[in-house]
Amino acid sequence: METKLPKLLPPNSLISNAVSDFLNSKEEKFIKIWHNQLKEKSYSASYFLRTYDKMPDYEQLALSLCNGSILDIGAGAGAHTSYLISKKHDVTSLESDTGFAEILRQVKNSKVIQEDFFNYSTEEKFQTILLLMNGLGIAQSAARLPIMFDKLKSLLADNGSIIVEITDYKYSPEYDPSTMSDPEVTYRVMYKGSFSEEFLWLYPNLEMVSAECKRLNLKHQLIYEEDETLLLEIKKQ
Repeated sequence: METKLPKLLPPNSLISNAVSDFLNSKEEKFIKIWHNQLKEKSYSASYFLRTYDKMPDYEQLALSLCNGSILDIGAGAGAHTSYLISKKHDVTSLESDTGFAEILRQVKNSKVIQEDFFNYSTEEKFQTILLLMNGLGIAQSAARLPIMFDKLKSLLADNGSIIVEITDYKYSPEYDPSTMSDPEVTYRVMYKGSFSEEFLWLYPNLEMVSAECKRLNLKHQLIYEEDETLLLEIKKQ
């Protein structure tokens, strides 16, 4: 008899489902995330909707540096987008997940583009490109990081800035060299008994980012550092 395997879903769809359920029920929902199959961590759905006063210092600093036309890459449920719009900024939210895109569209005055970053095509140049929550992780692998930086430079206005937070996983209390192939970490998400497909997330360190900036004649400045979290501002020379 053929065994019917459970359907595996895209990870972001499970997270956006949890956020939607939270918005509809007003009751907290929880997502479980495993990395490298061994370590488990729970996140509340409300975390993805956190308000400015609940954000860590580096996120508040990053948002204070945003100006002009802003591209929020991997905008998720819109925590950063919502704040920036409330401050009358011109924000374009780029998000590939259908559920998150629908949540973003509920934000008044939002401009939402549902598209994968690597497939996104526009003639527009942005004064600020925002990449928080280890946003470079969408590269997935060290081999794809140069492709991502090429794309970022093509989207950046001549006088613009890329504001990016990176997490050097070697300094994280969760890092275990025996089970992790740094800087690429495998994740799986679970919500309400449904599991996601496995997916890779890249944790580039400062040396990797510096090398890409040097290759593309970009200058970078470290503007915040605490434990494993670094916030950088990257500009054209």
